[in-house]
Amino acid sequence: MSRSSRRAQPRAAGISLCMIVRNEERFLADALTSVAGVVDEICIVDTGSTDATVAIAESFGARIAHVAWCDDFSFVRNAALELATRAWILVLDADERLAPSSHDAVRALAQTPPDGLGRWIWCRNITDAERGVSASTNAIVRIFPNDPAIRYRGRLHEFVGRAGEPASLAAARTAIEILHYGYQPDVLAERGKGERNLRLSAAALAADPDNPTLLYNHAMSAMLAGQPDVARTGLERVVALTEGTPRGFRPQALNILAGIYLDEQRPADALATADRCIAIVPTLPDGHFARGRALIALGRLHEARDAFGAAIAQGQNPGDHFIVDDEIALWKAHNEIAGTLMTEKRYADARRWLELALGNRSGERALVLNHARCCEEVGDLAAALAGFRGAFAAFRDQDSAVHYVNFVFRHGSPDVCLAAVEDVLPVANVDYQCAFLTSAAAMMVRAGRPADARGLLGRVVAIRGDRVAAAPLVSALAQRYGTPELEHLLAGAEPAGNGGPR
Repeated sequence: MSRSSRRAQPRAAGISLCMIVRNEERFLADALTSVAGVVDEICIVDTGSTDATVAIAESFGARIAHVAWCDDFSFVRNAALELATRAWILVLDADERLAPSSHDAVRALAQTPPDGLGRWIWCRNITDAERGVSASTNAIVRIFPNDPAIRYRGRLHEFVGRAGEPASLAAARTAIEILHYGYQPDVLAERGKGERNLRLSAAALAADPDNPTLLYNHAMSAMLAGQPDVARTGLERVVALTEGTPRGFRPQALNILAGIYLDEQRPADALATADRCIAIVPTLPDGHFARGRALIALGRLHEARDAFGAAIAQGQNPGDHFIVDDEIALWKAHNEIAGTLMTEKRYADARRWLELALGNRSGERALVLNHARCCEEVGDLAAALAGFRGAFAAFRDQDSAVHYVNFVFRHGSPDVCLAAVEDVLPVANVDYQCAFLTSAAAMMVRAGRPADARGLLGRVVAIRGDRVAAAPLVSALAQRYGTPELEHLLAGAEPAGNGGPR
């Protein structure tokens, strides 16, 4: 049957879910559950799963085709579209979910006759699944009419378009949301997504080296793969090639480039680049945020606060932009403003900004730790202790452990300090374990408890292997704390157990 004859046949009302999958047993059931009762059929192309993916798809009644992977996302996506029989198509990846708040909107659209337009939806990239925190939101066409003339293009970062038209499919905006879990750190590491995307984008770019879209995609793949030098070179070419062109992805290229310059200790270049971004899109929160960070690096703290204030104000309407960092207006800009105030030792003012941010993101580690620092500086030690201890209890990582123990060393009794040290040892590396134990030994010396100090040093010896290996750290901390007795006690310290956490 030709495409033209298939186009002439009316489609049944409703919506077909179209997916491509491979080894997605971790995510697929949740993705399909998220559209239960919303879509009318499930069409899946599997590209070679060796786990339970196919069985999961079958359990949901999916129509399944098996297509060999060929390093071409459009090819396999279009194979999934060929399975669809309903008037509308919804495209999801296995690591995405249709937001519950969008169910009614999708159901309503499914009963609407296609008008030739696609539909923009909002993809929220979740980086902390436990708290549902999104790092950014981008608009993308994921709903469109089931028409053989509408198909995907591009081997990587594919987009849907109409035959004979160079641009992506014309689309109307909606409030429909999907949640994307594929950018969580453990998922990226597990899948090697950065390296794969870099390889595919490099191949596409080699065939068309001056294509700004391909350059941008390659640069973003390089960022994901941890190659900022490659990304910078590509983004600089994107900016040069898009001079004087319509908005497109040029503002985002400038915004990311500003961040790279800042990481390279080039704050003046970062500021100029952020200003170019803002000149194109004055309402983009990301541009104002990049400008504020550059101004901090230049020591222009008052101007930086103005820039972050603009980021917060502009972030009240995130739907105005195709890509936006959701967290800037919720807490990141507040935290940066607080940081400038802390630099100026205006801790009470900083504390107020941090409390505003904590109202939006109560569990954000940077906010909790900075708030605890401010509480300590203004003399509210109970609140500071609660903050430092709470951060460690929530995250149990080395950074929060260091802040918690150091606070206790500054203000606690020897026994309280020792209890805190025992609490954090399981998450500390060897160097920090030895430092914590030696610092606790110094506290015991000051308290007139040399036997306890000797026992703690014995644990340091056990970790280091012998007294000779332990001596440099013990000597350095003895000098720091003004407790030369530590070095004498070390001479008589015997290795205690395994030395580490008890």
